Amino acid sequence: MSTPPAKKLSRDPEQTRGADELRSFQYFTPAKRRASLYEDVTCDTQPSPHRHMQRDWLVSFEDGRGTWDDRSTAIRCGDWYAFRDPGAKWERTFYQVGTSYEKQIEGAVGGAASDRLYEDFSPEWVEFLRTNLQIPAYVEQGLWLTTAVIARDCLSDSLAHAVTFQASLKQRLAQAIVLYGMDLEPHFGDFSIDAAQERFLEDPIWQPTRRLLERLRATQDWMEVLVAVNLCFEPTVGVFLRRELGIRAASANGDTVTPSIARTGQLEWDWIADWTAALIGQLLADEEHGAHNRDTIEGWLDDWLPQAREALAVLADGYAQEIPGGLDLDESVRRVARDAATFHARCGVEDLVTAEVA
Repeated sequence: MSTPPAKKLSRDPEQTRGADELRSFQYFTPAKRRASLYEDVTCDTQPSPHRHMQRDWLVSFEDGRGTWDDRSTAIRCGDWYAFRDPGAKWERTFYQVGTSYEKQIEGAVGGAASDRLYEDFSPEWVEFLRTNLQIPAYVEQGLWLTTAVIARDCLSDSLAHAVTFQASLKQRLAQAIVLYGMDLEPHFGDFSIDAAQERFLEDPIWQPTRRLLERLRATQDWMEVLVAVNLCFEPTVGVFLRRELGIRAASANGDTVTPSIARTGQLEWDWIADWTAALIGQLLADEEHGAHNRDTIEGWLDDWLPQAREALAVLADGYAQEIPGGLDLDESVRRVARDAATFHARCGVEDLVTAEVA
């Protein structure tokens, strides 16, 4: 009896995934008919007695808590593992995108020197950059520290990946800002990082922002931190610093280089906003816990959003007399508020947010 020929499969991984019956078993349910590469390398990399282990945690803390603990957040979810990042970001794509952003910045900075674009910077803007450019690096570093810590407690692998990548992006941007200050020194003289740190620690206009960041670091509930950062701080203070100052104010002063760095930060925020909206939507739609989650998130928004708005207002008022180029910071604040409201609607929390006075 002759042996039937072996089944020949295409080498295209997107076509062959799931085609081999011996390799089609999965612990997770794919978002589509077949699992994506993102799901294959992300899902079920984090164990849970709710999914993988029949006899509870193999290793526990001395007080009885398991490796991960449902009590680490007040939010409840029928299946944390059902979360999917709409951007499907995993290790390879994370580094690929990050590399492309760094090449964009390197090209903008190097091209500005060869094309003599630094000559277009107004003298007033140069002095503004000298005393303000690197302060947001401390903001980004604070966000990095906060999100890097809470990534450990996330109750599913796909969510932990998203939070870890967010933390890494914050650190990348902080480093890019500091390095850019060093790139400007051959053209304009000293850009002291120590002076930026001193102003961040002592200037009154930065203290509401600093207090908020320090409180974030002391907050134990990891989902509360995500709500405070991604629904309150980033859509207000973060967008104001990156887009209104880093892009609009810079462009108004003949600066075409600084916006290249700020723009990468905005692109990274776009990805964070997408997966945040997907997560909040899933939690609010949870059949068993949706009402509880809505009440909990509403309480957090009532607490954190006024602080973020205060930090934004104080920064805008403080810079109103300092920033050159005639940028209307009142309009900037209104623009940020409108976009934040649109984002809150995407997340399904528009009815939980007290409208900001125009």
